[in-house]
Amino acid sequence: MVRLYESPGRAGAGHLGPGFPVGRAEVSDLLERRLHESDSAFGLRPFQILTRSPRPE
Repeated sequence: MVRLYESPGRAGAGHLGPGFPVGRAEVSDLLERRLHESDSAFGLRPFQILTRSPRPE
């Protein structure tokens, strides 16, 4: 599980690249309830907290 926080107050985009092959990544809320699946690219709004769970292939 990876929790990302956009602290400078600017929107941006990123890419999560762990050291193992990822089959899918789940996006969760702060209580770790699964919201949906996504690829490794993501965007962050100002001051947003994003929780992702990469799953191996």
